[in-house]
Amino acid sequence: MNAQAIVLAAGEGTRLRPHTADLPKCLVQVGDRPLLERALTSIEQAGIGEAVLVTGYRADRIEEFLARRASRLRVRTVFNPDYATTNNAVSLWCARALMTETFVLLDGDLLFEPEVLRRTLVADGDAVIAVERRKTLGDEEMKVLLHPDGTVAAVNKQVDPAAAVGEAIGIARFGVETGRRLFAQLGAQVAEGRTDVFYEKAFEELMAAGQGFRVADVSGLSCMEIDTPEDLDRARRLAQEMESR
Repeated sequence: MNAQAIVLAAGEGTRLRPHTADLPKCLVQVGDRPLLERALTSIEQAGIGEAVLVTGYRADRIEEFLARRASRLRVRTVFNPDYATTNNAVSLWCARALMTETFVLLDGDLLFEPEVLRRTLVADGDAVIAVERRKTLGDEEMKVLLHPDGTVAAVNKQVDPAAAVGEAIGIARFGVETGRRLFAQLGAQVAEGRTDVFYEKAFEELMAAGQGFRVADVSGLSCMEIDTPEDLDRARRLAQEMESR
C-alpha cells in the first residue's frame, strides 16, 4: 500500500509515572511487548510501507529500541525539540517534510487491535477520524459531533456528551492533498504562537474552511488510551484478552 504512518511519541507521560520516569510512554510494556512494538507490527500487517515516529522525551530510548528491531517496515524518526512546552499539534507538524503519501496518524499511547487500523484505512473519505460510538463519555474524552449528513461537525473535549456520537480514539487518515492542507493549517497555528493546542483544533479549522471529515466506525473493537497507572493495569488485562482470542 502506498501509505505512511505517523506515530506521535514525544510526550513526557507525566501522569504515568513512575513507569515513565526514564522511559517514553510508547515503550512501556503491555503484556509481552512495548506499546510501540504493537503499533509498528499492526502498521506493517496493514501493508503500510513506512512509519515516521515523532520523538521528544527520552528519544534516545526509542532510537535504541529501533536499532534492535528487525522488520521490513521502514521507520524514520523526527525530533520535536520543544516537546516539553508544546502540545501534540506541534509534534504532528514536525513530521511535515517526511510525508509524501496518504498517511494514517496514531497517538503513541494507544493499545488497539489491528482491525482498528484496517477499518480506518478502508473507510470512505479523504479525511477520516476513527470513532468509537458510545454514550458513556466524560470530560477527558475527545468527543465527536456529527452533521445530519454524517460528516464531522466538531471534535474536542468540550462537546456536550449528550450530543456526541462517541470518542475520537486517536487514529485518523488523510489523503495526500488533505494532508497538505492539514500541515498548512498546523503551520499557521505555529506561526500565530498557538503551540499549546491539540491537533484536533486544526481538524476543526479545516472543517470550518469546508473540508469534510468522515468517520471510521471502530465500535466493538479493542482500543484504549493509556494515561495513568490505572489505565496501564486495564490495558494489560485487555492485552491478555486480545491475545487469548
